Amino acid sequence: MCLIERLPQATARETVEFQHPSEALSAREQAVLQLIAQGCSNQEISDQLFISLHTVKTHASHINGKLGVERRTQAVARAKELGLLA
Repeated sequence: MCLIERLPQATARETVEFQHPSEALSAREQAVLQLIAQGCSNQEISDQLFISLHTVKTHASHINGKLGVERRTQAVARAKELGLLA
């Protein structure tokens, strides 16, 4: 298989696969994303939402996966593009 045939598979992760983005993120993931966008650290998010640090990291990982990004700054930018953040 040549590289060109693999290219669509490699870029497929960049596409959001759900109908309406806000439906794909759970309410808690949306809350975590909002706090990430405000510049809060994982510990601050944990304290504000009364959840463990591990849970914050899990939510952040799920957010990144659903938005097709690797970093929290990319997640914020992608969420703004999709209208998930004001």
